[in-house]
Amino acid sequence: MSHRPRWWVVVVVVAVVASAEWLRAPAIVPVAFAVLGFVTGLAVLYPFGGWRRRGLVASLLGLGFALCVAQWRLTAIETDWPAQRERRVEAASERLSGDLHAALHRADRLAQAALATSPDDRAAALEVLGRLVPSTGTEMSVAVLDSTGNPWAWAGRHRLAPRADGDSIDSRATGYYVVLEARRHSPDGRTAVAGVLVWAHPAVPDRSSSLAELFRERTEVGLAVYPRGTAPDSVDVFDYEEPTTAGPRLLFSVRPVPPEQGTAKQLASERGSRAVTWLVLLTVACALSMASHPTERFALLGALLWLAVRAPIGPALALQPLFSPATFFRPLLGPLSSSAGVLAMAGTMLTIAGVWLWRRRLPRRWPGIAVGIALLVAAPYLISSLGRGITPPADGVSVGLWLTWQLAIMVSAAALLVPTAALFRGDGPEPRSWWRISAGVAIAFAAAIVGVLVWSPRGGWPDWYTWLWTPALLLVTLPAPRWAVISGIALVAGSSAALVTWGAELTGKIQVAARDVARLGGEPDPLAVPLLDRFGEQVRRAPAPTTASEMYALWHGSALGSQGYPAHLALWSNRGSLLEELTLDSLDLPPSLLSTVVRNMAPADTGRIVQLFRIPGVHYVMVLRVSPGEMMTASVGPRSRLVLPGRVGRLLDPTGLRSPLYRLSLSPPADPAAELPRPRWRREGWTVRNEYPVTLPGGTRIVHVTVDLRGPVPLFVRGVLVVLLDAAVLAALWFLAEVVSGAPLPRPRWRSLVRSFRIRLAATLAAFFLLPAVGFAAWSFARLADEVERSRDLLITQTLRDAVLTAGGSLRGGGPAM
Repeated sequence: MSHRPRWWVVVVVVAVVASAEWLRAPAIVPVAFAVLGFVTGLAVLYPFGGWRRRGLVASLLGLGFALCVAQWRLTAIETDWPAQRERRVEAASERLSGDLHAALHRADRLAQAALATSPDDRAAALEVLGRLVPSTGTEMSVAVLDSTGNPWAWAGRHRLAPRADGDSIDSRATGYYVVLEARRHSPDGRTAVAGVLVWAHPAVPDRSSSLAELFRERTEVGLAVYPRGTAPDSVDVFDYEEPTTAGPRLLFSVRPVPPEQGTAKQLASERGSRAVTWLVLLTVACALSMASHPTERFALLGALLWLAVRAPIGPALALQPLFSPATFFRPLLGPLSSSAGVLAMAGTMLTIAGVWLWRRRLPRRWPGIAVGIALLVAAPYLISSLGRGITPPADGVSVGLWLTWQLAIMVSAAALLVPTAALFRGDGPEPRSWWRISAGVAIAFAAAIVGVLVWSPRGGWPDWYTWLWTPALLLVTLPAPRWAVISGIALVAGSSAALVTWGAELTGKIQVAARDVARLGGEPDPLAVPLLDRFGEQVRRAPAPTTASEMYALWHGSALGSQGYPAHLALWSNRGSLLEELTLDSLDLPPSLLSTVVRNMAPADTGRIVQLFRIPGVHYVMVLRVSPGEMMTASVGPRSRLVLPGRVGRLLDPTGLRSPLYRLSLSPPADPAAELPRPRWRREGWTVRNEYPVTLPGGTRIVHVTVDLRGPVPLFVRGVLVVLLDAAVLAALWFLAEVVSGAPLPRPRWRSLVRSFRIRLAATLAAFFLLPAVGFAAWSFARLADEVERSRDLLITQTLRDAVLTAGGSLRGGGPAM
């Protein structure tokens, strides 16, 4: 690139900045600037010799094409939506028949192959069927039934129980599923049934592999599937028929459902943003491979940071929590601390710059020492302030999210410590001893232990505690060999970041518990009544529910269900007789009370909402007339852990079985003459407690809140693993920084390593001791996996049995409730 030095870097930076602005707010102006940059880039990069230059040109052309296509699609949807809608429907209709025929033929081939399995060896038949069922694409299942109709071997997910009776090509439908089936019979009486999941109700959580959902992802057009003979009389309805000896046979009907204009625009924006984001990253990677000077590399990394700051790249990269201000936001550094991902990238950039400065060996002068001291003093306060930007989710913190926060804060701390070490290093030789680094790490670990012990739920750490980290930070930034500096900074910054993240997680748990307790007692819920009204309108627009499953389908698709309100649904006669019941949660609403509420509704009313003061708080009961002789009640209680889910509720929503963030318990009514405790968070060993007096029917009760700190051993294990990960991350980051700053890569000494006696001895000992240990560990894990699978099967069996016993049968005529 010597004939046009560095102008190509400017072109790439302009293209990245323009793409970032388009991702932030799609418009024609950023596209025009990007296209201008691409044209200029082609002129600057000509002639296109070398694979790196050709790769950069190809990525630039691809980025320009993606920007133009994405902007054209968005403009077409905004200005000519009727034509775009019709084009989508026509393309989907042309493809629909082929997809349905292909699904049926796959099911037919699967059924034929299933019949060829051994009729005597069940284990072999199960293994063969497991290989026959595809793991990708449309969800399929297969079962081989014996001559009596009982399952002999099976594979896949069976949404409906397989049956031997039926036509060779058939469809079966319930309120939740539509399944296309193919049957094949053998001379010995066996029957193979292969099914394809055509459609699943929106209440089903894992419906993404149904044919309708996959079709919608490919064509943007949804499918409304109707069982045989139930489709409306419309020209938009497609009747799926298969030829038989008696003529064409209708299996089911399908009506294409085109997206709304807003949905189509959002989908086009998401797809375009995803393509543009990945192409920008590819362009920067190709440009970094061509860069030959540190200035060029820093300019490209700066453009990448601009992309993270300006553009919402989290959804495009499937890293929404990492770049979301909902889980991390601190206005301390402006846009650089708007999310954990942006903070980590900014810290990485500054750390790379600090490594470049460290390698230059600047002379030790008083201005540089003063700047280093200022950075050293600011580091602990920066770490503490960034920790206050962590916002734990109400449903708990995953390991990945916790590590994201911790690594972002660790890198931010390293961004101050590495330049400080560079300013303190000087141009003389470093001492070879590690005692200062070891002392700094020891002081940091001692400060972390003290921090765990002195942390309080009221305010976190005392003001004097921050100064305990200053000696450790000073010792690890004094002149030392490279690996000593890397390990010292990583261990000190990592331990402080881990401590701050641990404290922020505990503070989040306490805040969630406090919000839970605030919903108890006589305080009304301002959202319950509007959401119940909206749910009532949804029930009125839908066909009247007659079973518990139909009530659940309506409830699952409502805002009340998505907000996590504990609920009880029931159908009643006008005289207050219970017809159907679905107990999702254990509300303090006995059937006699609900029956009284139903009987008290005036005949002229179509619905009303009754507020009841029960335990542990205000309950709301909506009574809705769904037919002349029946009424439906939808009851909700306070969103609190004191309201336990029912057995059916645990089965329908298994996410509630996760480990709780806190524990609540309710005491019996207190003596009116007794002194009530004042709410005050306190720490008792490895537990945080609080007591809240709550006025409830029957007298005042005490709500006991407990937050478990998990004890010293789990914290020690997690801390050790985390700081080791921090050391590995900072070492990798240091290596990347040296590459960016132009340091020559060391060549591996393979021949000398092979001839080394130490390497041979280590390999021999590893083969003698480690290989048997690894084999034993693999055997133990396999055995443990078998035990876990058996325990899971027993748990599933017990859960299903409990749910069936709790749900009972339909009170109308003894049928199943679900």
